[in-house]
Amino acid sequence: MLGGIVLAILIDCIFLFIKPTLAIDWGFGIPLMSLQFTLLVVGIIIVVLYEIYYRSSGNTTKLSLTTILTVIWLSLIIFFPFNPPATASDTIKASWDGSAMGFFVLISGLGLCVLWVHFFSDEFGS
Repeated sequence: MLGGIVLAILIDCIFLFIKPTLAIDWGFGIPLMSLQFTLLVVGIIIVVLYEIYYRSSGNTTKLSLTTILTVIWLSLIIFFPFNPPATASDTIKASWDGSAMGFFVLISGLGLCVLWVHFFSDEFGS
């Protein structure tokens, strides 16, 4: 479970420390790909393979996935710019996606609460 949390924090560091304007030129006629998106896909694949191949019980795997989702959700709450910068123009402020992202972050927070209620309940049988 600790390995999953470390991997989730590393995925969060992708968004914090790598600029979204960096791109990979693969050559061979393949269009440019964002370095941030590429590392995110690789990170998700690593987390999924870690959860599949690390030997643990079903409930431990579910708990590990819930803690990974919680770490990623908390990083969204803390680091996502829900409000546009003060120096942004009116057209950028009008099309800023912070309120839609805020809605989905709040809804996913409710889903996380449901997952944590499952683990804090007394019955793990089902």
